[in-house]
Amino acid sequence: MSDLSVLRAGLAGLIGLVGASLLAGGNAAAAETRRPPIYKKITKEQADEADQFALNNAIATVFHEAGHMLISEFSLPVLGREEDAADSLAVMLLLEGEDEDLNSIVEDFANVWFLTAGLEESREEDLAVWDSHGLSEQRAYNVVCLMLGKDEKRFKEFAESIEFPSYRREQCKGEYQELVASWGRVLAPHEADKNDTIDFTIRYQPTNDRRLAYFREMAEENEVLETVAAAFTGVFKLKDGIKLTARACGEPNAYWDSDAREMTLCYEDLQQSAQLDAQWYIDNPDEDEDEE
Repeated sequence: MSDLSVLRAGLAGLIGLVGASLLAGGNAAAAETRRPPIYKKITKEQADEADQFALNNAIATVFHEAGHMLISEFSLPVLGREEDAADSLAVMLLLEGEDEDLNSIVEDFANVWFLTAGLEESREEDLAVWDSHGLSEQRAYNVVCLMLGKDEKRFKEFAESIEFPSYRREQCKGEYQELVASWGRVLAPHEADKNDTIDFTIRYQPTNDRRLAYFREMAEENEVLETVAAAFTGVFKLKDGIKLTARACGEPNAYWDSDAREMTLCYEDLQQSAQLDAQWYIDNPDEDEDEE
C-alpha cells in the first residue's frame, strides 16, 4: 500500500464529529467561565470567529501530537526533524478528508503560525534557530505548500493572499504526493485487522481559572480530544491505555509523552490562538466600520 488509504478509513467519523462541533454553531459559555478581556475590543461576530480559530487550531494541534503518537507507538523511521514529520501527517490527514470544514482547519493552522511569527517579531524575540521545531513562518509556508500540493485550485486564493512564490508552488504537488506515498508505506504494516479496536482514556481536567475554564468548556463541548479517537480507532493496531488529556499547564503548549503514553493539550494553547486572532482584528480594522 503506497497511499493514505489506511488513514482515510477513520476520516468519516472524524468529519462527522467536527461537523457537529463549534463549526456548526456558537460557543455558549457557562456562568463560571469568562471570555478573554480582549474580546471587549472587537465585535461579537469577530469574537465568535476568534473562538472558531482557537477550536480549529486545537484540532490541528492534537493531530500534530497524534503524529508523534504514531511515530513512538510504532517506532516509525523519521529521516529529518520529527516535528516536521508530525506537521506533515496532521495536515495530510486533514486534507485527505476532502471536507470544507477540515480545509478551514488547515487554513487556520497556517494562519496561526503567521500570526505567531508576527508576535515574535513585534516582541523582538530572538529566533530560536536551535529549536526542534521550525521557525513559525517556515511552518506556515510548509503548511501552505501542502495545501497547494493537495488542491491548488481550492487554495489558490489563500496562497495569493500571502504572496506565496510561484516558483515554490510548482514543487508542492510532487512533494505532497511523495509525502502521501511515504506515510502510506510506513503505516501500512500497522493497519488494524477487522475486529481490532482501541479504548482511549479521555479527560478534560478542571481548572479554577475562569478564563481558562472558558476554553476548557469549549474543548470539551466540541470534543476536541475525541477527534483523535474518531480518526484512529479501528484504523491502526494501537494498544489500549493511551491517554488523551486536556488541562491547564501554565503555558501555551501541547505534547506527547511516549513513556506515559499520554497526549496533553493545554487550555492556554486555545487561549493564545483566540488572543492572536482577536489582536489581528484590532490591528486590521474594517474600513467600513471606521467610516461609520
